[in-house]
This record gives sequence, structure tokens and C-alpha cells, in this order.
Amino acid sequence: MSGKLWGRLCLLAWAVTYSTASAQTPTTAGAAKVDITPQHPTVLAGYGGRTGEHDGVDQRIWARALAIGEPPLLVIAVDNCGFPGEMVERVAAQLQRRTQLPRANLAICATHTHSAPSLVGYAPVLWGGRTTAEQDSNTKRYTTWLQDQLVRVGELAIKARRPAQLSWGQGRVEFGGNRRVLRDGAWTGFGFQTDGPVDHSLPVLLATDSAGKTIAVWTNYACHCTTLGGRNRIGGDWAGFANQHIEEHIGDGVAVTTIGCGADVGPQPSGNQAIAQTHGRAIAGEVRRVIKQGLTNLDGQPRAQFKRLKLPLQKPPERAYWERQAKLGGFDGYHAKQQLARLDRGERLAEHVDYPLGAWTFGDDLAIVFLGGEVVVDYAVRLKTELDWRRVWINAWSNAVPSYIPSKRVLAEGGYEAEFSQIYYDLPSQYAAAVEDLIVGNVRDAVGSSFAKRPQTPPPTFLKIPQGRELFQRRVDDWLAALPAADRGQLADLPPLAKVSSEGFQRLRSNDGDVARWYDYSSGMSDRPYIRQLNKGDAIAWTAPPHANPERPRQTFVFAGGLGWESEPKTDGFEFLVNGKSELQFDVTRRRQTWRSESGTVELHYFPTWTSAVDSAGFFHLVVDSAKLTRGKPNQFAVRSLGAESKRWFALDRIPDVRAIENILVEALAKRNNSRR
Repeated sequence: MSGKLWGRLCLLAWAVTYSTASAQTPTTAGAAKVDITPQHPTVLAGYGGRTGEHDGVDQRIWARALAIGEPPLLVIAVDNCGFPGEMVERVAAQLQRRTQLPRANLAICATHTHSAPSLVGYAPVLWGGRTTAEQDSNTKRYTTWLQDQLVRVGELAIKARRPAQLSWGQGRVEFGGNRRVLRDGAWTGFGFQTDGPVDHSLPVLLATDSAGKTIAVWTNYACHCTTLGGRNRIGGDWAGFANQHIEEHIGDGVAVTTIGCGADVGPQPSGNQAIAQTHGRAIAGEVRRVIKQGLTNLDGQPRAQFKRLKLPLQKPPERAYWERQAKLGGFDGYHAKQQLARLDRGERLAEHVDYPLGAWTFGDDLAIVFLGGEVVVDYAVRLKTELDWRRVWINAWSNAVPSYIPSKRVLAEGGYEAEFSQIYYDLPSQYAAAVEDLIVGNVRDAVGSSFAKRPQTPPPTFLKIPQGRELFQRRVDDWLAALPAADRGQLADLPPLAKVSSEGFQRLRSNDGDVARWYDYSSGMSDRPYIRQLNKGDAIAWTAPPHANPERPRQTFVFAGGLGWESEPKTDGFEFLVNGKSELQFDVTRRRQTWRSESGTVELHYFPTWTSAVDSAGFFHLVVDSAKLTRGKPNQFAVRSLGAESKRWFALDRIPDVRAIENILVEALAKRNNSRR
């Protein structure tokens, strides 16, 4: 879509919604962005394993600002993992001196990309005692420079204000998935808990001038900005790509992306830059759709509120505990030594956390909430259930990032967000369960009773993730769009195979390996039996139903599974057995591939539909001469390790209706091919 057409759509949306509104009170809006890509080496925030300074730039990072009304309300979105409240207050003080901006009217929000420089004071234990003097100097230098750039971008946006119309709407994007994997109600690690809570809403605010030109598009999504993983390079992750793709269609307008309550929600799938691009395109595409379908006007000057809460912590441990912990070394030992140093100075250990909470209300039409910290999704679930979700927008990582902000549920389940993440933020204990009610109650007070749920308010439908086949159906179009041209060409032989395929899985017979929860064909997570190349001879075996067309000279079976850990040592790979006889050898790959037996009577075709840097998952088609099969009876298939001492793996998805899922991909491929003709 061209920039000119986008502008016409924005103008059309403005005109349609304007005609339904009451008398308008004029407002103003201005936007600006400033490049904040570091000019010198820096340590990146977010992952403690990256102790070296960044080794390149994948994508430039930005501070983006939108100023609204008089006196202005100013939101600044910063491509950074997080910042301490003290830094925000220094920026606020400078803006107040230079522009008379009231403190309540400012909100600074981090996009939480883990591919941006670490800042002084943010998650201090993560780097305490692990960096060199030169690295510390570079971090301080960037922090000071960034602070100046935030003041600068705020001033530019305020000065750029001109008569404007504000309008807004909500869409839906579904790549965020709850990352807290549970077993028996307790946290066991990170992954994809498909039945965990999410917030898939995508609020969009559009500011256009009197000529219909776009000043800014502001959107928000509740998901960690961690698609790229531990890659030690600068980049904006999916939020950066969302801004890039939105700005491709809005002329000189500025895209502003902030993050909702996504502290326990991660991008699904994740693992590389191509996937981050796909997520960014999904955001940008939904923004275009929401604007095209028509928005609701926002009338007049919004009202701003800002308050500080004291979130209670549980009682800190006694000195003897810290003395024991100090002997451990690592993060735990360094953290304990920090607490002991405070006690030695006669200080009390922290009993609460200072917490910023802001809200902007546009009459009764929209309440935009700003919550500090890494806020778990339960706050969005609760607030958008107790309030009228149709008129509520919630930002997290706003005005300070003092820690994760857990809910009652997360505190009860335990694990990272509830417990040991507190170490990195230099806090002596977990939060008390009262924090959830305290925050929710203050949000309700800030937005006012007019935003309470009404009797006619329909229940929200975006707080749970679709499952299995539905998830694949919704993601397959985006997946095909993001495939490189060469990979799309290699899908040409999928439809002929699918046309003659039969179910290739009925039941699991035996497994010398284990079962793990990991990414499957749909980029969702499921419990998957697998074997590794740790021990030669380990096998996984299953039964397949009789082929539906027994008269054919060759039969084609389809089953789902995956291959992984490509970076592990290479061995002789795996062998595929049909009814107890070894037929061919294959190994780990992340690309479309075909393996054939020496006699040519057996072929194994692999079509990956999810990939990371080292793993893949997708569909296998086994093509085998009918003479090798048991006519009219179930057939026995198996995969056996030919190697040893390597963690390379093969996994099997236990899906009895895989052909129906395969057809989703075939139909999407045909639709895409037809649209190009």
C-alpha cells in the first residue's frame, strides 16, 4: 500500500468518525523521533550471559514522542529494555524547566527490547561485579547521552504540535503466548503455556492534521520484545519492525509502539530476525485494518493523573541468611553482599518499592493507563474484566522499571517473575500478595467510575490464545509471507504429496527417549515424545493406520514432528524403519529436504513450518513402495539413533488428524499462488 493511499484511508477514517461525533473541541498534536543507536560499544541489557559489548547493529533504535493538547500530554517510547525511575525524573525535571510540562502529563515507556544498551541503575545486580571499568564508563556515557535525547525528542514533539483530530480503535494480534510453563500448579521454566492468560488486544490511536495527513500512529501490544534471543547486536526487535512497517505507509508521520502487561508473555514463535519481522508486519497490518474499518473520535483535552504508590515487600530475611548466601558466588552471592553492606551501614533493607502510576482519560471515551515495571498479564485480564475493556488501554514498563510486578496467581505459582528475578533488581524479598489489589484499586480510582464495566459490556475474547489447528490456521498466512522466495519454491511438491497422503500416526508404541514441552508444527507448544543421538540404538516407535488407497503401487503417509539442536556435534544421524526394517538415513535440518533409500523405494520429505536458530518442526511425508507395507493392517514405523554423545533430537507430534492440518497449509499455499497470478 502506498503512502498516498494510506493517507487517504486515514482521512476517510477521520471523516467517517467525525460525522458521528458531537461538536468538536479543537486539540493539537505533534510527533518526533530521535535516533538513539549507540555510537560506541556498550553492554546490552536483558541477558546476563552476554558479558561482551555489542558487536554490530541489525536495526537502528529510536526514541519516539507524541504530544497532545495544551498543556501538552507527552508520551515517549524508548527502544530500551528498561530504566530506573531516577532517570525518568531527571528527564521530567528538564522538560518542566524548558517547556513547563507538568509531571503528571509525561509518560516514558520502554519497548523492552533486549537488544539495546544497558543503563546505569537498571537491574543493577545483573552486571554488578561482572563488567570492566571501561564497560562501566561506556554504560554511563550512553545513559547520560540517552537522557539528553529523551529531553530533545520531547521538546521536538511539543514544538511540532498543530491542530489535529484524535481517534482510536482496537484490533487483535495473536503472536503473544504465556511463557510460564506450569506443572501441578507450579512454575517449572520458560516456554509456551498454551492455556495461560494473554492479552491479544491491539489499541490504536491516530492523530491527523486538518488536511488529513498522519501526524502519528500509536499502538500497544502486551508481549516481551525478545524474538531475537541472545544475539549480541543492536535492534528494536518486533516493536522496532512494527514501527518501521507502519511508517512505510504514513508519509512523514511517526509510529509509536508501547508495551502492555506482557511480563509473562513472550513472542511465539521466536528465534531470529525473520520472525521478528513477521511479528512486526502482523502489528502493522492490523493497525492498517483497524484504521480502515473506522475509528472513534476523541474529543477535547484529556485529563492527566499521576501518583506514587508504595508496593509492600515480604519481610526480608535475617542477617544470617545473607551471610550464607554471600558464600555462593554468582548473582546470589553478589546480591547477598549488597544486602550485607546495607546492614553494615546501619540501613534497613527495603520493605517497599516506590511505584509510579499514571492515567490519561479522554472524557468517558478512553482511559490510557501507565503502569511501572514489568507487569504480568493478570493485571490486564483483571482490569479489562472489571472495567469496560472497550474503552481501556494499559501500558506497562512506564515511568520506571523497578522489577517484575507479579499478581496473586504468579506469587502462588512461584518461579522467575515472582521470586528470583527480584535478585537482579536488587530487592531483598518477594512482593506481598497485597500488591495486586493495591494497584488495581488505584487504577480504578484514577480512571473513575465511568469506566466501570456496564451491564451491556460483552466479555473480552482476546484473553486466551487459540490452540493447535486454530493457531496454525491464523499463523500460516504470515508464515508464508515471510518465507524467502527460495523456500517458497521448495513447497511446490507439497500439494501433490498431500493429495495422496494418508494418516501417518495412530498411537505411540515405545520411546527410549523422553517427553518434553517444545515448539511444534504450529509454533505452539505441546508435550512431544523425542529421542536424542546420545546413545546409539535409542528409538521411538509408533503405529500408522492402513493406507486409505491400498491399490496404489506407492503409498504416502504424513505425520508431524521436528528436528533440532543443529549446532550439536554431527554423528551418523537417524535411521527410519518401516515394519522393522531400516530403510534410509536422515539428520537434523531446518530446511525443506528429501532423503531417499539406496534402492529408491522409500523417500522421506520434510517441510518445516517453524524454525529457530537451531531447531525446526513441521510435516514429514513418508513415500514407500506398497510391497514394504502390511496390506490392510496397521504399519509400524520407527526412528532410531545412529549416533552417540550428541544432543541432536527427533520429536514426534502425536496428532491423529494431521491430514486436516496439512490441508490448511496446502489451501493457504494455493490461495497465495493464485493471488500472484
